[in-house]
Amino acid sequence: MNYVNHIAYWESGETIAEGAEIPPCAPGDFPEVTYDLERLKSDLNRFAVTQGPASLWRYAPLLPVEEVDNAVTLGEGWTPMLPVDRLAVAMGLQTLLAKDEGRNPSGTFKDRGASVAITRMRELGIKTIIHNSSGNAAGSWAMYAARAGMRCVNLVPDDVLAGSLQQSVLSGAPTFILDGAWKESGAMVADAVAKNGWHNTCTLKEPYRLEGKKTMGYEIAEQLGWALPDALVYPCGGGLGAIAIYKAFKELLALGWVTGPLPKMIITQYEGCAPIVRAFENDASHAELWENLDVPPGGLKSTRPPGDKAILKILRETDGAAYAISTEDTLAATAEMMKLEGIFPCPESATTVAGLRKAMSQGILEADARVVLVITGNGLKSIPVLSNAAYQTIKPGEPLKI
Repeated sequence: MNYVNHIAYWESGETIAEGAEIPPCAPGDFPEVTYDLERLKSDLNRFAVTQGPASLWRYAPLLPVEEVDNAVTLGEGWTPMLPVDRLAVAMGLQTLLAKDEGRNPSGTFKDRGASVAITRMRELGIKTIIHNSSGNAAGSWAMYAARAGMRCVNLVPDDVLAGSLQQSVLSGAPTFILDGAWKESGAMVADAVAKNGWHNTCTLKEPYRLEGKKTMGYEIAEQLGWALPDALVYPCGGGLGAIAIYKAFKELLALGWVTGPLPKMIITQYEGCAPIVRAFENDASHAELWENLDVPPGGLKSTRPPGDKAILKILRETDGAAYAISTEDTLAATAEMMKLEGIFPCPESATTVAGLRKAMSQGILEADARVVLVITGNGLKSIPVLSNAAYQTIKPGEPLKI
């Protein structure tokens, strides 16, 4: 039993039959699960949620699965939200917190979407899934497919980081490295789906990954004592994570479990792939294709984010902001978070530190704002990107001087 009303496209409102391959939609549109929140409100309260497991599955009534006992889980979710007081002082803030998604089983927030989506797909009898991934999702989905006894086919770029690649390969996923333009990967997946009958799980091509990722928003609110932050800073690639957290906040407001207003949503992208930032600055309703991709290995390389329209709408609705971050500032922010707080963010999520600094310098936020940085992954998977770390070599018997 669940509280799902139906699945419909976010923009057009057209309903979709569950379980079938999702039909093509207009650019920027995507399938979304809606719930009978009035019925759920009468059956469940937030106290009951707090008695659930220390995982994302504490929110099972707000997820699109038939039975929580069917959960494909490796212990994902309920990650810590850590006060980062020294970083707050450096930013000129009174309250700054970091939601550390690097604690998830594969090392990134991708596990939330994989757990919920693969659970529901297994309930629906789906056997083989396929998607394109810059790396983290490939590793995560391969692990959860192995856990479920399903097959996951992964297409990854030629600069994929070794950790993600090995997670995919060692989990038994047929893994293909694309020797060519990454922007062609989506069409290659679509062709494989048409020829083989596999299920397309690329970003926003199915509705369930978003539902798993929205549990970040539920946790943030619960960990704040069932309150919303004043601002949230999120690294944006395909856009699904930011959309999911916003959806969670809207659902919590509808349930009466939190009160408004919605937080300012601030997103960050690399300078070498910033289609959302450019569209936001140009007051456009959608993003144009980013032609010259130039980013470090890893995530944040969506040249045309499939959730572009929704993200831009969210930014404007919440009086938010969008910032493009240089590689130099990203690496400096990674080191700053480590030195000040002992948290090792992946470079993608370190952009939130640099983005927050820009927001503060522009007066976007007041000093008394309560701000959450979402650290989407652990830096241990990104060691090749961070290989310029300074250290000293000494011989036995030499004094240790600092």
